[in-house]
Amino acid sequence: MEVFTLDSATCAACTYMMGAAREAKKAFGDSLDMVEYKFTEKESIARCRKMGVTNLPSLYINGELKFCSLVPSRQELEQAVKEVMPK
Repeated sequence: MEVFTLDSATCAACTYMMGAAREAKKAFGDSLDMVEYKFTEKESIARCRKMGVTNLPSLYINGELKFCSLVPSRQELEQAVKEVMPK
């Protein structure tokens, strides 16, 4: 799971998106990898461009855009993760 933010420490919507991602990480533990790419960091900008990120915050799962600008509920995010998890 990749979370693209302006900076979760200074952007309210980004803080909420990272909070949702952290809750999902808690729920799935080691079976879910999570990384935040902050648009304020040079190396993260390259990843944003590569992924074609157009809006922040955005959340990608397995390289696919799942949530853009709107923060998902816990249930929505957990369902999106479950859909791509091996059975």
